[in-house]
Amino acid sequence: MSKVRDPSFIEGDKINLVPLNSDHIKLYVKWQNQPDVRRYARNEFPITIEMFKKLFEPKGRTIEDKVQFEIFHRGDNKAIGLAELSNIRYSYRRANIAVIIGDFQYWGKGIATEAGKLLLKYGFGELNMFKIKTMIYSPNIGSWKVCEKLGMEREATLKNNGFIDGEYVNDYCYCMFQDDWINMCNKDKKSKIN
Repeated sequence: MSKVRDPSFIEGDKINLVPLNSDHIKLYVKWQNQPDVRRYARNEFPITIEMFKKLFEPKGRTIEDKVQFEIFHRGDNKAIGLAELSNIRYSYRRANIAVIIGDFQYWGKGIATEAGKLLLKYGFGELNMFKIKTMIYSPNIGSWKVCEKLGMEREATLKNNGFIDGEYVNDYCYCMFQDDWINMCNKDKKSKIN
C-alpha cells in the first residue's frame, strides 16, 4: 500500500476522506467545472479559483454548516474527488450529503458508494444527525443507484424541478434517518458474525 501523504480524517477501505488541501485548489475547480460533473451537480455558473480559496480563509467564531473533504485514493496515493455534508442544521439534526468523483477513471468502481458510507457514518455516528438527505436529478442514474446501495429511501419526487440540456427533469429526494442507519449497521455486524 502506498504511503498516504495527506492526514486522514476518516479511513475507508479504498479511500480516505481527508481535509481539503489548498495545494489542490486548481484540481478541485477543474472537477467542479467539468461538463459531465457540473450538469448534475447544480453548478450552472463557473467555479473560480478565487471562490474556492475563500474556503481556506478564517471565518471567525461561527458554527460550521458545511464539512468538506477530499476523497483520497489509498492505493493510487492521489486525490480523486470531493465529498461533503452541507446545510448542517444542528438544532434540527439534519444535513445534506454530496459526492463528486472528479477523476473519471474512478467512475463505476464503487468509490462514490464507499465515500457515501463514510459520510453517513460521520454524520450519524459523530455529528449525531437525525436525518441526512440529498437531491438528485432523475437522469443521474448512477447517483440515485448509489443512494439505494447505501440504504437511503426515495422520499419524494419533485416534478420538473430541474433543467438540464433544455429539458425539465424530476428531482429525487433521498434520505436516511439515524435509526435506519443504526439498524443497518447492526444487521451488517450480525451477518459478519454468522
